[in-house]
Amino acid sequence: MKTLLIILSALLTWSPAQAQERNLEWLAGTWKLKDKPVFEVWEKQASGDLSGMAFRVNGLDTVVTEVIKLQYADGSFHYIPDVAGDQPPVDFLITKLDTRGFVAENPQHDFPKIIRYMLLSLNGRFYINASIEGNGKVISYAFEKIK
Repeated sequence: MKTLLIILSALLTWSPAQAQERNLEWLAGTWKLKDKPVFEVWEKQASGDLSGMAFRVNGLDTVVTEVIKLQYADGSFHYIPDVAGDQPPVDFLITKLDTRGFVAENPQHDFPKIIRYMLLSLNGRFYINASIEGNGKVISYAFEKIK
């Protein structure tokens, strides 16, 4: 009976946001695109959400290309990039999420319609294979965790 009460208590206090925190904590840190001065930096927020920034380094200049939120809202997980320029942020619903990656989709968006991140580990180093997809095109990115 005591074990049943402990399990019930754990289930009642568990939330999807806690699952997100566990499933996405691997993303926190600094990632560098292979062979290019392009970076993504991800930080865990007090809310359990993650915020990210993508930028490239051009000589002494740093150019931010997008600011990204990974958040839990309205009963679902969302990937929300705000790309530099005049367009508003775009909300992608995360349709697949586990400890090795996620898939985010927005079929109404012009491009991309699908965003994928997959975590890989090789010889103690961590990598992300990311891609953006839509309209018959796939653009892949290979990041290595540097911090």
